[in-house]
Amino acid sequence: MKTDKIFWGILLVFIGGIFLLENFGVIDFSWHYAWRFWPVILILIGVNILFSRSNSKVGLLATTLITIMALGVITYMGLQKRENTSRWNWSYSDDNDEFDNDSLNNTEISSTYIEDYDPKFKTAKLNIRGGASAFELRAGTDKLFEANLNQTKSRYYLKKTETDSSAVLDFNSKNKKGNYSFKNEEFDDVVMMLNTQPLWDVSLFFGAGKADFDLSNHKVKSIYLKGGAAEFNVKVGDLYNNVNLTAETGVAEVKIEVPESMGCQIKTSTGLSSKDFDGFVKKADGTYETSNYRSAAKKINIVLKGGLSDFNVNRY
Repeated sequence: MKTDKIFWGILLVFIGGIFLLENFGVIDFSWHYAWRFWPVILILIGVNILFSRSNSKVGLLATTLITIMALGVITYMGLQKRENTSRWNWSYSDDNDEFDNDSLNNTEISSTYIEDYDPKFKTAKLNIRGGASAFELRAGTDKLFEANLNQTKSRYYLKKTETDSSAVLDFNSKNKKGNYSFKNEEFDDVVMMLNTQPLWDVSLFFGAGKADFDLSNHKVKSIYLKGGAAEFNVKVGDLYNNVNLTAETGVAEVKIEVPESMGCQIKTSTGLSSKDFDGFVKKADGTYETSNYRSAAKKINIVLKGGLSDFNVNRY
């Protein structure tokens, strides 16, 4: 048997087995953490090419053993859950936006960003663009927006644009050189709080990191999430009649909580991703719906797009 057939056979069995075990709840595999070792796949392909022209038993055995050992390492890493590592202890507070990012290296900085609330703001839009960050969003401020950061890698700036009754907030990373380090999951900690009075549109764009959004106490019209190697946890409330949520990911874990009082529909374009939609029924057109979707006065429509991700939607 040719080595290339052995290699691709083992790889497909590995991927299929992981998805099968995860779908049945036997394991909790994190593609997010395992994806750090994607160069191993390139190494395996290279090994396969080296031995592919040889039909010797030694080449066949070497390809088999190397492939199994490498996939074993990826499996082990995918089953691990890691916390953020500790950083340097020196810190100071600074709100000046004109800042040279090079001085952030190996230094923890605490910063606060605030935008005051005006009752004239009936609607508000928050655009977040970050690097390697751990974002948390919740209620708990009388300001329009408040953010507290503990950071080592990125610098942020806050910009507001307003009209008569609407405000647009851009909260963006200011890392000019893009020097993000993924070593030991070193993410900047960003805790954000939103005023509960306006009707919100929230968008998050980042390369790698985590996002924990509790919007159950906010009136939210739309949520848009886009990330590469990321972990998303989003909780949506029932304070607005028609909510749209879209998540576009590469290799990610996406967990969404929706109220039982709302009807929910899910549309997916997920490649090799795994899906767990408890309490949903799959329709003939490939969508997933709750039993009350057609009759509910309040609805949430979810669109999920991902290459190799874990999608989980639960009702509470």
